[in-house]
Amino acid sequence: MKRLLLFFCSLLPLLTAAQPRIGYQVHYAPHLGAEGLRVAVQLRTPKATDSTYFHFANNVWGEDNLLRCLSGFAGEKPGYRFRVVPDSNRIVVYHPRTRDVRFSYRVKQDAPEYTRDQVNRPRVTDTYFHVLGESLFTVPEFLAGAPTEPELTATIRWVGFPKGFVLHNTFASGATEQTFRGKLWTEFYRSLYVGGDYRLHQLSYQNRPVYVVVRGQWQQYDDARLLTTLQQALTAQRDFWHDAGPARYTVFMSPTVTYTDSTWRGQSMRGEGLYQGFKLQSTNNPFNSWDLLRYMFNHEMLHDWIGGQIRGAHQELNSWFTEGFTDYYAYKNRLRSGDLTLDTWVKAFNEDIIQQLYKNPERNQPNYLIKDNFWKSRAFGKLPYRRGALFAFWIDNLILKRSGYTRSLDDLMRELRQACLLPGQSFNDERFLALAQTYLHEDISYEFQKYVLHGADISWAGAELMEGFTMDTTQPIPVLKVAGPGPVLRERYLNAKAPARPVAQQ
Repeated sequence: MKRLLLFFCSLLPLLTAAQPRIGYQVHYAPHLGAEGLRVAVQLRTPKATDSTYFHFANNVWGEDNLLRCLSGFAGEKPGYRFRVVPDSNRIVVYHPRTRDVRFSYRVKQDAPEYTRDQVNRPRVTDTYFHVLGESLFTVPEFLAGAPTEPELTATIRWVGFPKGFVLHNTFASGATEQTFRGKLWTEFYRSLYVGGDYRLHQLSYQNRPVYVVVRGQWQQYDDARLLTTLQQALTAQRDFWHDAGPARYTVFMSPTVTYTDSTWRGQSMRGEGLYQGFKLQSTNNPFNSWDLLRYMFNHEMLHDWIGGQIRGAHQELNSWFTEGFTDYYAYKNRLRSGDLTLDTWVKAFNEDIIQQLYKNPERNQPNYLIKDNFWKSRAFGKLPYRRGALFAFWIDNLILKRSGYTRSLDDLMRELRQACLLPGQSFNDERFLALAQTYLHEDISYEFQKYVLHGADISWAGAELMEGFTMDTTQPIPVLKVAGPGPVLRERYLNAKAPARPVAQQ
């Protein structure tokens, strides 16, 4: 045993040396807009070579040709040459034969101004920067090309930034030096780095910090009300899941294009989930809507669980659940928190879910077409949100009615989360249907295939809705109606007294 222990101890330095050592320095420049952020990279490779391939994504979150945002390549010593291969998401670094590779590049905007829809391109100006981790840091290709998601250790130093220049990112606040240890794709690259004229606020939930990073002078929005609204959403969602959340969390909020007049009527707001947080980007004009902002806070935060901890195994094919059920609970939990009354909840559900689904020209398209068209067509992109939300309402009512109002879809969702938290487990249609059968004592595979996979309209005639809910189908677009005392209906629907023991365990 001693000899075996000594053998492994002798291997430890070799195993340690084989791990990549990555260091980054991000340098400030007085004219950031023109010069960009200079990122210096230091890497110790497993063995000495005269060239090293680095990964830098040319396409990220709907943005193309991102390698255009890189320039100013330079080696630390003479003898460095660089070749950029956009089709392969690759930067080839030629250097003197060594294990220590050191070079730098600059990240800056590839256009003086971006449109309101170009939300994921690097934004670097004299007053602020807003860059996704995947568009800021390159990593060696031998790491990015690993067959399973690799672990990464990296140090990041912020050099030369003036006093008062706010620095905040997914992993640290105000730090001039930080160390990251974690997964490459779902953590290090699913991050956001901001700096400059941002305002930094802090909320908390069960003594866990929640940072709110805001920039711009918003019309119709003020920071105090924004923080109150966000705290309400935060408390409602985490209370619902019985989850205190991660050790740190950040909500980023930035304007895309600002209009001070009615040049453009309307509002374009986009939210995206990040590791330990989410970001919102929106046009800023006199038509800013508080209702839209409250909805987005709830929807994006719910992705921490639906699509996050309950991760879909088949991406867009599962978007009927990851987006549709997220939308459903964005409305239901707003009712639960008091952000919506029963009347305003019914109005919003009719207008935003039912009407929008029935007005969608693609509403009866099969689910498999969503995968191919999700990012190509707005109609297809919105289809799983509304179809999934309406299916969630249907099954929620079914569970409520058949359980005698002792259980609801809420219980199924919490049980589903616990199952998906286990190592190697994720969401798929079969898992959902099997769990639903334990709640309903009936297989609903036929209805699922008909309404979700094939895209048929839900048959509301004879549908088992809870007492007090009816669906008026006398018009081409169904209308949800409620009858009875509001407080009683609200309590019945929210099912606050449901027992906590999972059905599957029983």
